[in-house]
Amino acid sequence: MLKLKNITLSFGNHTVLDDFNYNFQNGTIYGLVAPNGTGKSTLINVILNNLKPQKGYVEYNELQYKNEKTIVKLHQEICAFPDQSELFSFMTGRDHLKLYANLWHNNPQKVKDIISTLKMETYIDRKVETYSLGMKQRLCFAMVVATNTSVMLLDEVMNGLDPQNVQLISQVLLNLRAQGKLIIMASHLLQNLQQYADQVLFLKNGRIIKNLNNKAETKKYLEFNNSSLINDILEESNYQILPNQTILLPIDELNPDKFDSIIHILLENNVSFTVRKISLEDLFNKFYG
Repeated sequence: MLKLKNITLSFGNHTVLDDFNYNFQNGTIYGLVAPNGTGKSTLINVILNNLKPQKGYVEYNELQYKNEKTIVKLHQEICAFPDQSELFSFMTGRDHLKLYANLWHNNPQKVKDIISTLKMETYIDRKVETYSLGMKQRLCFAMVVATNTSVMLLDEVMNGLDPQNVQLISQVLLNLRAQGKLIIMASHLLQNLQQYADQVLFLKNGRIIKNLNNKAETKKYLEFNNSSLINDILEESNYQILPNQTILLPIDELNPDKFDSIIHILLENNVSFTVRKISLEDLFNKFYG
């Protein structure tokens, strides 16, 4: 378990993390969602000990960043997605994977399997200076996989990837979760994140404002465009109006007669509607729109 306890971090008068508390469990994929510049990357850097909070602590398997010995032990358990600027242009992709496997004491023989899984055979032995942005992004992800650490921190890992590679990496993430890895992802690709994340944390003002159990979320909503025709019916209902004036009405909170009345009015007035689960995009618009 990765514990963040009472984490507070400020830059001048700007508080980025405000008494932040959360326990991250192994074998789970967590999504971090918030607008740019509101603390996602800062949180990841605190977990890595790149930024030291004014208050609170990070703990994994009862280890904290207290001295050089515990720092080394923790960094053997935790790896972060490298920035493309950290790649060595004169080295091949295979060299990078072997380097990361060796630094984290993983079996170098696993590198071949990683290359095959991520379909990198056609370019892995070329120098990185010849790679496209998408190739570099895939290599950076492969480097994290090569460490085989218990905790993997991924900041916008899907940036610059085509849909095919987004799905490929999504499947690898699910395989890593099945191996018991703890994966924390900051991502703006919300539709994709909803496919594989177990928990999604929405951040605002340095705290978690919504902890969504994504896999357990089965609540269905009636979705339709806002209309004055149904104002009377909605008066006593618990509904949400999104910034685009779409209404989301939880079906399980309606009695059958009320539900039938709403559907009848929508059909009678040619108001289109759908029934679906709430999406991460809906929640993003609700919290930040």
